[in-house]
Amino acid sequence: MTTGTLYVVSTPIGNLRDITLRAIETLKATPYVIAEDTRVTQKLFHHYDITSKLVSYHKFNEKEREAEIIGYLTGGANVSLVSDAGTPLVSDPGYTVVKAAIKAGIRVEAIPGPSSLLSAVILSGFDPARFLFYGFLDKSGKSKRDALVEISAIKYPVIIFESPNRAKDTLAMIAEVMPQRPAAVVKELTKIYETVLRGTPSDISALITDDMEKGEFIIVIGPALEDEKPKEAVIEQRLKELAGEGMALSEAVKTAAQELNAGRNEVYKISLKLKEGGVKWN
Repeated sequence: MTTGTLYVVSTPIGNLRDITLRAIETLKATPYVIAEDTRVTQKLFHHYDITSKLVSYHKFNEKEREAEIIGYLTGGANVSLVSDAGTPLVSDPGYTVVKAAIKAGIRVEAIPGPSSLLSAVILSGFDPARFLFYGFLDKSGKSKRDALVEISAIKYPVIIFESPNRAKDTLAMIAEVMPQRPAAVVKELTKIYETVLRGTPSDISALITDDMEKGEFIIVIGPALEDEKPKEAVIEQRLKELAGEGMALSEAVKTAAQELNAGRNEVYKISLKLKEGGVKWN
C-alpha cells in the first residue's frame, strides 16, 4: 500500500485572508488535520468551509499522538499539520512527528505561507539580508543574561519571541547588557492594532502600556555596532568563558578585546578583578 503524505501547512498569523489557495486546497483534501489547538483551527475551518477531521497535537501529547499520526500515513491517508498561527515547527509543536515521518520513509511536503519572524525582521528596519532566529530565551535570570551576552556580539539582527508577562523584564535586561543597541518590538501582526516600536530597549519599554501587555511579543535586536563599547558585564562573561576553556590570562585578554571591540587595557583591568575574585587562569 502506498503511504500518505504529511503536509506542513502555514496558516494566517492574524488576518484570515493571509492564506494561500494551495493551503486551503490542501486542508480540504486531507482527511486528517493535526492542530496545536483545535479550537483555534476550527475558526479557520469555519471561515473557509473546511470539514476535515481535526486531531489535537501539542507539546503535552506529542508522544502518544505520534504513533496514531504515523498510523494514518502508513495506512495511505494524507495528513496536514498546522499550528495556531504561521509556519508550524518554528517555536511550535510538530518537529517530532515530522522527524518520525521522515524516519518511516514517509513523504513530507511544506506548504509555505505566513511567518511572523520574517514579517518582524522586515518591519524592524534592520537589514534582513542575514539574521538569526533565537526563539524564546530561557526564563531564569542567569541563563537569559548569558544568552543576551552571546547575542550582543552578533553583527546582524537577532529575533526573539517573548510572552507578554516577561516582555518588559526582558527589555530591561537587554538594556543592561547593550543599552544603546537599536531594537524593535512587533505586536499584533496583520491585525487591526498591528504595532511596531523602535528605539533603544529602554525607549521601547517606556512605550509599552498596560493594555499592550497581551499576546506574543517579537523583539528584534539590532546588529552589534562597529563603535559600540560592550558593558563590563559582557566582558566579564566572555573572560570567564575563556578562563573555563583553560586559556592563559594574556591570551584571553587579547581574544576578548578583539571579539568585543573593547580596549585591551580595559579588558586587562577586568581580568585582574576577576582573578582577585577567584577566577583561575592558566
